[in-house]
Amino acid sequence: MDDPNDTDAASARDTADEADVSSLLEALYGGLTENPPWEGFLRALAVAADAPFATLLVATGHSGIASQVTPGGDPSRSAEYEQLFAADPFVDLPEGRAVIFSDFVRHVPPRFREWLHKAGTGQIMGVDLHAPSGASVRLRVTRDMSWPDFGERELALIARLVPHLRIALNLHARLTSTQAERQVFSSAMEGLAVASFILARDGRILRRNAVADRMLVEATALAERQGRLEPLLGAAAAALDRLLRNPPAAGEEQRLEIAVPDGQPLRGVARALPANAYGDGASLALFLADPARVEGPDPESLRDRFQLTPAEAGLAVQLARGAALVDAARALDIAHNTARAHLRAIFAKTGTHRQGQLVHLLRTIGGGLTI
Repeated sequence: MDDPNDTDAASARDTADEADVSSLLEALYGGLTENPPWEGFLRALAVAADAPFATLLVATGHSGIASQVTPGGDPSRSAEYEQLFAADPFVDLPEGRAVIFSDFVRHVPPRFREWLHKAGTGQIMGVDLHAPSGASVRLRVTRDMSWPDFGERELALIARLVPHLRIALNLHARLTSTQAERQVFSSAMEGLAVASFILARDGRILRRNAVADRMLVEATALAERQGRLEPLLGAAAAALDRLLRNPPAAGEEQRLEIAVPDGQPLRGVARALPANAYGDGASLALFLADPARVEGPDPESLRDRFQLTPAEAGLAVQLARGAALVDAARALDIAHNTARAHLRAIFAKTGTHRQGQLVHLLRTIGGGLTI
């Protein structure tokens, strides 16, 4: 007859394993925004697998490590491993399947064996996942040789995690690329002296860039009061309030001006944000430029550099200062169609194709950079 004590012990172990998996999944998805990512998950995994260390590394082929995270590990041992990376025989594992070092590796190079002994990681359990980018993501759990061997319980635990690891790694890759794009976008906006604000429906400032910070500190047209963006002149405040209550339709934008006492108005555009774009009630994105602060090249330098006519150079300077084409035409006292013809000629002579690209080029020249 079966021993009921064995059944009770197996049931208790299964319950404990389910609790381990639940807490590990919480740590795995919660670790997406950690820096470095997944330290908490790796610590929890080491505990659940009865091991001193768990490591996650991203490898770019056999020649390099893009990142390596080993919570609690000796940094000097990690540095030594990077030097021995190419000699590691525990690689190219069956994709998505957890295996044990001693079951998979038949020959261990002497210098790698020596490192295993010094690092106290003679027993290794791991799984390899292949990212869409081509990188190899390697999860390793390690024990000293004096510890019991890894067994079916630990392998089953890793196997339960593999589908979730794939999802989490894909989410992390998307978050990383989004953050990189945001940084590039923000740098470009600051280089163009454009202030960007992300606003909630009640006018609260949820996000802003460095140019927006400077604009608020100077307080010539805008101020921050109790966390809200407030134009200093009443008409502009009313216009912003209307925009927040009735933002442009999806995919559309609305031009706006914010008056500045005794100066040129701030000019920009407002765009509605999709309802599901942010989880914090964001409603509107504002992009504002201060024509009074925009520096650009002088007309003579443009004529010399790009062989522009005087009329084309004058239009280019107006555009570099942030003026829309219709406003530039008005300032130069020329017809809008004439301004469009000049703009086509400027595109051809400068090698640009869009007005934003042209303005960036002109302002770069104005900043004294070599292009």
